[in-house]
Amino acid sequence: MKSKEKKMKQTFAAGLAAAVTALSCTVTGIHAEQGAVTECGGWFESAYAEWDANAIGGNVSVSYAENGSGAFQQADAELIRGTRVDIPGLKGNTQYTLHIEGSAGSADCTVQTMAYDRTGYAHDGFSDIGAYMDDGTLKPDVTVIYVTNENKDTITYNGKTGLYNIFFSAKPKKVLFRFVGTIDVPAGTVANDGSHNDGSNMLYLQNSSEVTVEGIGPNTNLIDWGIEMKRCTSCEFRNLWLGHYPDDGIAMTGNEQIRTEHIWIHNNTIEKGYNAFAGNGHVDADKADGDGSLDMKWAHHITVSYNQFVNCHKTSLVGGRIDQEQDYITYHHNWFNNTESRNPRARNAHIHSFNNYFLSNSEYGICASYNSKVFSESNYFEGANNPLYAINMGKDAYSGTIKSYHDLFVNCDMGGTLAYQIVTERNAQPSIPNLIEGGEGYDQFDSSLYAYQTQTPEEAKETVLRYAGRMPENVPQGGDVIPAETTTTTSVTSETTTATTVTEPAAVRGDVNLDGSADLADAVALMQYLLKENDLTDAQAAKADLDESGRINAADLTLLKRMLLNN
Repeated sequence: MKSKEKKMKQTFAAGLAAAVTALSCTVTGIHAEQGAVTECGGWFESAYAEWDANAIGGNVSVSYAENGSGAFQQADAELIRGTRVDIPGLKGNTQYTLHIEGSAGSADCTVQTMAYDRTGYAHDGFSDIGAYMDDGTLKPDVTVIYVTNENKDTITYNGKTGLYNIFFSAKPKKVLFRFVGTIDVPAGTVANDGSHNDGSNMLYLQNSSEVTVEGIGPNTNLIDWGIEMKRCTSCEFRNLWLGHYPDDGIAMTGNEQIRTEHIWIHNNTIEKGYNAFAGNGHVDADKADGDGSLDMKWAHHITVSYNQFVNCHKTSLVGGRIDQEQDYITYHHNWFNNTESRNPRARNAHIHSFNNYFLSNSEYGICASYNSKVFSESNYFEGANNPLYAINMGKDAYSGTIKSYHDLFVNCDMGGTLAYQIVTERNAQPSIPNLIEGGEGYDQFDSSLYAYQTQTPEEAKETVLRYAGRMPENVPQGGDVIPAETTTTTSVTSETTTATTVTEPAAVRGDVNLDGSADLADAVALMQYLLKENDLTDAQAAKADLDESGRINAADLTLLKRMLLNN
């Protein structure tokens, strides 16, 4: 028995990559024709598959159905690129069967989707933001427009031609813009030639509602340009990569009469901008890295979640002037990776910032200025200078205030004495005065928030590293994005909760032998069980049921192999 176990371990270790490649079409399900589907899986309210062109052939069509329904729907031809398909608009946390058929053969595979996390002010008392319903499926009567680099200037909608003109004057309503591949600067923008300080290479989505702008798959890139929403309601930007923009990446604004409201910016990767003309006498010198990665003015009920901000200089400005009002903004599960400042910088706003990961922020992390109030909760700050920066910054007459609960600071320079207070009870109501007489102090707005769940800072960091940003080339599989570890209700009671800096580690998925980690030994134990060479206790079976189907089978082994490879 021991020699057989040793041989099995050696065989598994040597052939793990090959085995996963052969079975990758069953990442979250099992059946597929031998060798035809090379990889498939589920992501956030979407599925994807890749196949062997020799086995499937040409003229490929793909259809999909919820498991057990038999009602297959045809995927749009634009979603099939070469030997890959990406299918958005699926229900979250649902198993689907994909049927791939070509001139040489066909194959099926089964996948498990995940659900987007709709926590935050954008969905507070509001549902179905953008072109999708909250279950992940498309709203009725939505117009779907596929945008590529080749057709970006020739697409039509509501009498307008070209993406720039459609955004600017067609007033899109119930429109889903699906961007495919790398898209260069659309025609019609103000040229980035050094003669304009503002607006270079910007598109303006104006007076629009129920609009989603999304990238398809892992390789949608908006290079050298950005998008600003003006006076928009119920809009969503997701699964995009933006970089090298000379002005803003994504922005939103309105005016005193019409605010931009209920906007959800999530699961995007935004790298720093670039303006070669910064400091030339026309363009401000501090715009060398673009003007802002994600800015908002005259906007309210905004959620910014699961984004990666990479090497950004001026990351996210909330309020450009002291006379602008913007309010009720949530930042959660974002990765502020080597960003310099404005994570965010806020004026005249209430902001809930929780479960974000701040890494190597050279100037400051969160900045509360000019009467803004920030509730910072269960964030992970690592190597950050001034992680909580509540001050009257620049020419602002007043500071803002910050309440910090259960934040974790690792190798951080906390800076001087500012207008923030770290509390040890979630429901504490500290008196945090403004640094400047006449300014507003903290107003306990966190006493009445939307329903939400938090992770510990350590758990949040792991989640952010795994799931924040646009869809990766190598998709991590399995697991709920947000475990229900700590629930915070929408009202404060007289009870208090004592803060802890160390919590019991979460259960490890795939830890079949219950040694506290998922590794090769667990895969061997699961293989032995499937070969009927050993039994599993109830506790071991719970860890082995990776697809949560209630059965321990080959699908769980495939998931475990994939997980070990990704780690």
